Amino acid sequence: MTISVTQLNNYIKGILDLDGVLNDLSVCGEITNVKQAREGWYFSLKDENSAIDCFSYGQQPQTGMTAVAEGRISFWQRSGRLSFYVRRLTVGNQSGAAYLQFLQIKEKLQKEGLFDEQRKKPVPVMCMKVGVVTSATGAVITDICNVIHRRQPFTDIFLYPVKVQGEGASAEIAQGVTYFSQSGVDAVIVGRGGGSNEDLSAFNAEEVVRAVASCAKPVVSAVGHGVDFTLCDFAADRRAVTPSEAAELVTSDSAVVKSAVVSRLLKCAAQLQRRTAAAKASATYCTHAVLSHVRLSLQRGASRIYAALKGQAAAVENKRVVRQMRLQNATARLSAANPANVLRRGYAYVSKQGDKINSVLSLKKGDCVDVTFCDGSVQAVIGDKL
Repeated sequence: MTISVTQLNNYIKGILDLDGVLNDLSVCGEITNVKQAREGWYFSLKDENSAIDCFSYGQQPQTGMTAVAEGRISFWQRSGRLSFYVRRLTVGNQSGAAYLQFLQIKEKLQKEGLFDEQRKKPVPVMCMKVGVVTSATGAVITDICNVIHRRQPFTDIFLYPVKVQGEGASAEIAQGVTYFSQSGVDAVIVGRGGGSNEDLSAFNAEEVVRAVASCAKPVVSAVGHGVDFTLCDFAADRRAVTPSEAAELVTSDSAVVKSAVVSRLLKCAAQLQRRTAAAKASATYCTHAVLSHVRLSLQRGASRIYAALKGQAAAVENKRVVRQMRLQNATARLSAANPANVLRRGYAYVSKQGDKINSVLSLKKGDCVDVTFCDGSVQAVIGDKL
């Protein structure tokens, strides 16, 4: 017999609706994967071996707590999905083993300072080389590559493929982070898509957290979605809500960068033009100032030289006048002492045989003397003395 999917799902729903046990039962387990919806809360109940999806209209479930859920099994024909509709949820006093282990690791690493903000490194906004630790298949690596190539086409992307859940996943993730820590990349993205707490548990492993915290390169954690938190997020230098956001954190929009560079260049050109104009004006002012100073200095120098020359000329003139007066006085004295002038005044010069006669005592009667006048000489004979 061949039936359609709808017929099969309707048949299953009919059987489940008629089962008295499945319509009123209590289930005990650990609460995980709590997500809020507009109409209530989605979560899972799990034990050591199995898990079941649940939905509750009432109180908020607390991740990691052990609880008893009372309700019924519901089957949704459209998706073929089985869920447990919770009518009442009774939370126990004991936290689940996985959540308790999570808290213990978190407290231990927090005390060691692995989550301290001061140890976190800044993430470059324009990485040339980006290392990615994630699965080689799936949407995560595709989204990261698409965003980086769209925003910053020249960036090189290096993938370290790892398992992101299951046995051995945490060891591979830690090895990938350590590998890039010793490489030449500018930043490292560690991530995976959304999932349950069990799916994300590899990123809560102590070895992964220590590898991220000790990585020499800036690490961006992009694990799950916005509502998901792992210890890897606390240890990373930056947390991204999605892998696409992580790709945006390590790159810059090339169009925006180009626009910013052009704008900056225009500002620099305008500033250079203003400074050139200011320097030119300053040079012109300085030239005029220097010329004015030189002109004034020359004028002052010329004035000082003129004053000095004038003073020297006056001094020379004074000396000339004084000497001229001295010369005139000397000339007058010399003229007054000139025998010819004396003779012109009516005096005569008496000599005897060429000797000057200064006194009458030098003569005796009968001496012949020469008497010189201003206009000639005569001889005379000395007579009686008077």
